Amino acid sequence: MENMNELIQPGDVLIVDRGFMDVSEMLDDLGIQAEMPKILPKGQKQFTTEEADASRLVTKIRWVVESINGRLKQWKYLQNVVSNTQIPYIGDNVKLIGALCNKYKPPFSTGEKDNDQNLGCKNEGTVQEKNDLQERVAREGLHRRICSWKKIDADDSLPCFPMLSEEDLRNITVGVYQFKLAKSYTQEHLNDESEFTIMINSDLANI
Repeated sequence: MENMNELIQPGDVLIVDRGFMDVSEMLDDLGIQAEMPKILPKGQKQFTTEEADASRLVTKIRWVVESINGRLKQWKYLQNVVSNTQIPYIGDNVKLIGALCNKYKPPFSTGEKDNDQNLGCKNEGTVQEKNDLQERVAREGLHRRICSWKKIDADDSLPCFPMLSEEDLRNITVGVYQFKLAKSYTQEHLNDESEFTIMINSDLANI
């Protein structure tokens, strides 16, 4: 750990998960900047917009690491706990598995540096944007207003809702991270009949 600073360049930021919380102070003492997803303080019901955006940015960056880990764990050797007897060999074995993945698996990166750079800038930009909807809800007291909601279906859709292409959705969600989670998000909201219920309210304009 004492030699870690030799691996860190000025301006580097370590993106870590919550398991590093216990060593966060030590990293600070070493002058190493580390970012991890936020943890909701006790008694606080939800993150502020700024906290949620910052935490989401860290998660998006870590998603790349978790994707790589997931690919490595497709190999039986790394699927379960590795025995201590493998300690002398595990480094070389992981390198070998990584080389095979690089050779025969499709790359995670598009290889388009400019697009990746633009995506990173867009991610940073969204963190600094204010939440206009939240401000309107608070300003007009909409969270305390009793409204009439109705369920819609294909025959009773929203005529004013924009038709979005896959490219539009990728731009809105800033990459593929939310796309990958969309299936599990949808399943969480299915009812017992496997229906996805959408409720609308037409009393409030532009919401």
